[in-house]
Amino acid sequence: MPDRYKILIVDNEPNDLFLWQMIVEGFGHQVFTVQSGQQVFEFLKRQIPDLILLDLKMPGLSGIEVCQRLRQTPAFQNIPIIMLTSSDDLGDKLQSFEQGVDDYVTKEMEPLEISKRIEAVLKRYQKSLDTNPLSHLPGNNAIQHELQKRIDHGRKFAVGYCDLDHFKAFNDAYGFVEGDRVIRFTADLLQKTLAEQGNDDDFLGHIGGDDFVFLTTPQKIDVLCQTILERFADGIRGFYKKEDLERGYFIAQNRKGEMEQFPLISISIAVVSNQHRPLSSIAEISRIASEVKKLAKSKTGNHYVVDQRKS
Repeated sequence: MPDRYKILIVDNEPNDLFLWQMIVEGFGHQVFTVQSGQQVFEFLKRQIPDLILLDLKMPGLSGIEVCQRLRQTPAFQNIPIIMLTSSDDLGDKLQSFEQGVDDYVTKEMEPLEISKRIEAVLKRYQKSLDTNPLSHLPGNNAIQHELQKRIDHGRKFAVGYCDLDHFKAFNDAYGFVEGDRVIRFTADLLQKTLAEQGNDDDFLGHIGGDDFVFLTTPQKIDVLCQTILERFADGIRGFYKKEDLERGYFIAQNRKGEMEQFPLISISIAVVSNQHRPLSSIAEISRIASEVKKLAKSKTGNHYVVDQRKS
């Protein structure tokens, strides 16, 4: 997590506001304060905080009403909100959650618990920003983080870059709804294969579109790739019309706007590993993977290619 987050604290009581400010600043965050619900919206015209700590009981606009308005405003609806409450009333807490509050804290809580609750909400929020909405897999930031972690720890690892061949043509011919189904099928297949035949700490991410990345150990790469290719070749058949399956191709417009015959979708996997040579940066891994992917995609059908170069 970043060292400092921007946190807006909202409380109409000056003494309580000062107390919360001291507590949250003690966690290392940058704190802004306002004393009414209306001032929240004036503040948001100037900047968007990473988190709002919102007092439940306020005159004028209550915390519940502020939360309702925030959740109904597209520009503000995803800001994490933690409710500040001295109330033990279960109804107040349930109503807060119903209106989209992410958590609540009280002055009676130990500072360490308050810190952990803030940290947990911020972590969930940051993770949601980097999650692919179609596959629900981690995105580019998480992929880079996992790669860098393996580089820094000096571990032996293998990176599998997966790319679907002829996917764009399929999307054009069958429509984006069917294309989305293929993406979800691929994500599920990769996830299941890693869970069944990989290591406990293997990682799967979705770069975007029809590109995926998985991280494993060198000794697992062959069995994983072979299983992925077999399962994909079998499963992708279920997405085609009978006549396209029988003739082994489908017809779609090419980039010139001309009708063309395209093979059934296949998957190409480019594998980069530090088993035979050191890999010192994400940029280096990406460059090598791009070279290996060109070789894998030059072959017809489902293929994987492992970079075996030692320098």
